[in-house]
Formats: sequence, C-alpha cells, structure tokens
Amino acid sequence: MPSCRPTEQAGVALVGVLWLLALLTLIGLNLSTSSRIELQLTANLKAAAAAAHAADAGVNWAQWSLMQANTAGWLADGSTRSLELDGLQITVALFDEQGKIDLNEAGGELLRGLFLAVELSDEEALALSEAILDWRDEDDERRPQGAEVDEYLAAGLKPPANRAFERLGDLRRVLGMSPALYARVAPALTLLSNKAEVNPLMAPPLVLQALPGLGVESIEQYIEVRRRNYADGISPPMLVGVDPNLLTLTSAGFNYAVDIEVMAGARLLSRQRIWLVRQGQGVTAGFRVLDSMPPQ
Repeated sequence: MPSCRPTEQAGVALVGVLWLLALLTLIGLNLSTSSRIELQLTANLKAAAAAAHAADAGVNWAQWSLMQANTAGWLADGSTRSLELDGLQITVALFDEQGKIDLNEAGGELLRGLFLAVELSDEEALALSEAILDWRDEDDERRPQGAEVDEYLAAGLKPPANRAFERLGDLRRVLGMSPALYARVAPALTLLSNKAEVNPLMAPPLVLQALPGLGVESIEQYIEVRRRNYADGISPPMLVGVDPNLLTLTSAGFNYAVDIEVMAGARLLSRQRIWLVRQGQGVTAGFRVLDSMPPQ
C-alpha cells in the first residue's frame, strides 16, 4: 500500500489548519457580535431607566407647581419649563383642562372654529363639526352637513356611536377625520372640563385661535400680557372681541395634562402625556394620575 509523500501530508495538514482558523474566526465573530448586542441592550435599558426617572421628575415638578399658593407656580396654559438632570434635558408643559375645548360639550361654533384654526376650508370645518355633533347625539337624524349611519356605511366605516365620546381617541372614528388632522387638533381638546365654554385665562394658543373674532397678533399679545400679569400677581387681562357666551372665567380646575419630553443631547429618549386630578384640600391635598399615553 503506497504511503503519502511528505508534501501531500503537509498539504493535508495545511488544509486542516486553514479550516480550524476559519472555524475559530467564525466563533470569534459570533462572540464579538453577541457582546456588541448585549452591550447595546444594556445601554438601551440604562437609557430607558434614566428616561423614566427623568419623566417622573418632570411630573413631580409639575405637581409641585400646582401645589404652590397664589402664583408661586407657573400658569397652566401650556407654557413650558425646562431643567437639566444628570445630563438629560427635561421639558414640561402644564395644561389646565378648563382651557381646552370639551369634545362632549362644545357647540358647533367652537368646534368649527378649531378646524378653521388648523386651516381647513369653511366647508370641511362645517362638515366635521356637524359630524361630531351627530356622533355624540342619541338620534339618527342627520344634520345638513353631518353624518349618520348611511354616510358611515357608504364610506365602509362603523356607524357612529350616538353617545358621548368615552375616549378622546374615538374622534379618529368620526367621518372626515384623518390621523394627521387628529394629531393637530387633539392638543386643544379634552373630555374633562365638562363645560361648553373655554377658560381664556388657561387656553393654549390653538384654543384661542378657535374663538371667532381673534387674530394671530391679538392672541400673541394677550398671551404675553396674561403670563406677565400672572407672574406679577396682578389681575389677568380681559379678552375682548369674542362672544362672551363662548367663555367661562372660572378659577383653576381639578384636571390637568402634563406633557414631558426627555432629551439626551439631540436624541429624544421619551415623550408622554400624563393626566392628573387634584384631590383633597390643605395639608391632605394631592394629585392622582388619571391616565398616561403618548401625545396624540
């Protein structure tokens, strides 16, 4: 039986070594990839934990402001405050829900004004406002530009609820409402004021734009004076040129929305909205979280 020559034996050994090196390389690459993934997961978990703690700090800061006497806190009209915590930038916006438009209580004029404020045409604004009124009333009688069962079925949609909105997100199901439009109007809407009117002392800019008779320049001036007067502890300015039937000058309410954004440099770590309800009085006063969800 012929034996392998030395050169052939060397070739076989070289091939074996090459295969072994290739196998070791693959194992090394796999271990390196796994290590990088584990490191990235760890970094993501740490960032998420830091963002959660920062968001909690933002909520606590907003509650602190609401607990201050007189005007020691800041005005809950959507104005923002920022702070830095452990290298993270926390931005907090505080809203009194009485300054918003109640989706279940507002009349057609205020709803139509909101849609005009986001630059819908007169025809589109009227159709959407009447579709909302048709959605929340108990009958199947269609308003002239509204929508009832037949219109929804023709569009391939579920019929209207014919009852009050239970969630703000239900507005997405109203005929004519698009996701983009909902995202624009939702910050001006609430289910928690239980009033057909809005409180101009707390109303954010978009709500003021929904009030017929106000121009952009007059709104900016009003907000500037309103915030300055609040900070100085003097009476708020009067809002002129608006139908008084659309306004209610009540004191601060019990329900609030808090928007919290957490940034690490230019990187957004989290953005959320928390709803708070004031409870108790005096030393027992405090807040309870109603709900939390990403801003719509």
